[in-house]
Amino acid sequence: MIKYLVVALTGVLFITSCSEGTTQEGLKIAGKVKFPQETGIIQLEMLGLEGIDPIDTLTLAADSTFETYVQITEPSFLRINFYGKQAVPLVLDKSDVYIEAEAYSPQAPFTVTGSKDTEYFEAAGKLNAKFQSDVQMINNDYSQAMMSGDLETADKIREQYIDIEETFSKKMKALIWSMDNSVSAIFALNYLDDDAQFPFFDSVATRFQNGLPESRFTKELVTRVDDMRPLAVGAMAPEINLPNPNGESIKLSSLRGKYVLVDFWAAWCKPCRQENPNVVASYNRYKDRGFEILGVSLDRTKDAWLKAIEDDGLTWKHVSDLKYFNSEAAATYEINAIPATYLIGPDGKIVAKNLRGESLERKLEEIFG
Repeated sequence: MIKYLVVALTGVLFITSCSEGTTQEGLKIAGKVKFPQETGIIQLEMLGLEGIDPIDTLTLAADSTFETYVQITEPSFLRINFYGKQAVPLVLDKSDVYIEAEAYSPQAPFTVTGSKDTEYFEAAGKLNAKFQSDVQMINNDYSQAMMSGDLETADKIREQYIDIEETFSKKMKALIWSMDNSVSAIFALNYLDDDAQFPFFDSVATRFQNGLPESRFTKELVTRVDDMRPLAVGAMAPEINLPNPNGESIKLSSLRGKYVLVDFWAAWCKPCRQENPNVVASYNRYKDRGFEILGVSLDRTKDAWLKAIEDDGLTWKHVSDLKYFNSEAAATYEINAIPATYLIGPDGKIVAKNLRGESLERKLEEIFG
């Protein structure tokens, strides 16, 4: 989750710190440890792509308080590591902060005051933790339903997951938008599906370009969004031109005017084969209403490809260059794992990505009614 965050923190070390016997300049970080340990150290650290970089070692006074100062050139993500037992995150910008930490375990309570950015950071983390907890609960229920062969309950749980995910995304987007130009907003984007939420990512990037144009965080976000743009929802779908089983070339653009599900799959891919009955059901339901499927196989041999088509009853259009993940289409669409799908609209633009099972059915029902 934090990979994008720490990418923005690498490069030039833009934080300096001082704790004892130095001039008190910069932002003050002060606090108190409720349960100080006899052994171990307290470190101020910066998050980095290559790991954690110690900045300063903090010394407790007789009353278990500490104080240090840091100089920063732009908003910064840090943490205080208490004895290797509790790590308290900090997002520093323009205000001094005060921390109270119990410091006896990773789950021990702590408070940070003075930093609105840190409050945003914590709020996003708590919202995501609640979502992950909810998902874990329904995953357990789903596993039990599948083990007992209760497919009806399993289908209902899949629908429940989609509802939970949609609700979470709405709440997280609202929270991020409320953060204005806080760099915590950029961190919180990592909790969202960038494929499904590309328009929102684009909007946030535009807001930061207007409000914080010189920030490294803004520049990293804009680069990330621009890299996503060619295959984002709303973009024109890149051409696919591959042979069908008879050796005849089929272009994706030749299917313009219909909704086309570009389905990347293979005979050797067990999850793909398990998903095929759902795709067949959707195809049969909507094929006479302007819905088409272009199956793009990442198989290596023609025999295996054709046998899977026949065995699974896949009666739609199929193409393949039989080059596995070296397929030209797989490279164009940045396919690193299958099954993977792109839903293309009648105008040739990408409508949705990675629709499977209930999510595919919901989208097609939304389109066709």
